Amino acid sequence: MKTVLAITLLSLAGCATFNPDVEKSVSRDRTMNDMAKTALINEMLNSPDPAVRLEAARIAKDFIIPKKNILGF
Repeated sequence: MKTVLAITLLSLAGCATFNPDVEKSVSRDRTMNDMAKTALINEMLNSPDPAVRLEAARIAKDFIIPKKNILGF
């Protein structure tokens, strides 16, 4: 069982490449995602409805200070 697990892990590790084009594309996608979230939060904060503004404030807090997982990362 350990041998099968070791072979599987080694074969999957070989698939992880560090291509600069891929990293640039992923970085661009993350930036666009963050920009879209920021624009949406801004629209919600400018809403006349107090409930919408309250929800936008909660979302903005979670967006600015991300939640940590169980290991503290």
